[in-house]
Amino acid sequence: MLRTSSTRAAAAAGAFLSTLALVGTARAQAPTVEIVPAFTERSLLPAQPFTVSGVLPGGAADAGRAVQLFEQRAPFQGATYAMVAGTTAGPGGEFAFPVLPVFKAYWAVVAPEIPGRPREASQGYLVAVRRKVSIRTSTRRPRAGALVRFSGFVSPVVTAGPDAVATLQRRNRQGGYTDVRSVLMRSAGAVSSYRLRVRLRRAGVYRVLVPSTATYSQGASVAVVVHVRR
Repeated sequence: MLRTSSTRAAAAAGAFLSTLALVGTARAQAPTVEIVPAFTERSLLPAQPFTVSGVLPGGAADAGRAVQLFEQRAPFQGATYAMVAGTTAGPGGEFAFPVLPVFKAYWAVVAPEIPGRPREASQGYLVAVRRKVSIRTSTRRPRAGALVRFSGFVSPVVTAGPDAVATLQRRNRQGGYTDVRSVLMRSAGAVSSYRLRVRLRRAGVYRVLVPSTATYSQGASVAVVVHVRR
């Protein structure tokens, strides 16, 4: 992704507010960004639920007020926000929406205009939905210079093509990861598979990374420790 999450969020928020202004009545003004929702998860696996919750700015004065949840679902090019759920605020103005995401998406909360209160809304927040990546090694204690096989599965399946790569990475001294080797993934029904061999001369912490796509965020396996025997 060439743009940062914060850049995307700002762009999505602007697009979202513009959309709301267009669909409102002629006399309605664009909503003020005042609602600040909380998310139980901001990065998760497919079919993993999360909750969007919060309290309307008016607190108890907003009890019983309508609250709406909007989604802008990937792929984002040409996508618009759509209302996917509605509820009413509780006695203290609180609200909660259980969500079962399909793809990565921006989510926003709106309280429509009512007598004496303008329309209020949050900005759009990105919730990443990433592919599940497994990792296996032929050995965790190879001899120095021996070939070690890394393999695993990626779910859901990745469309075959030049960008369908799995990259083995090694943890560096700064705590980040450095690419070691990449390999094309193969389709295996509902999942994709990868397999690669690397000659290891020193111990290290390794993981496998798969890139983001139009519908899913970047995904990574758990990290595994490989001890090299001399």
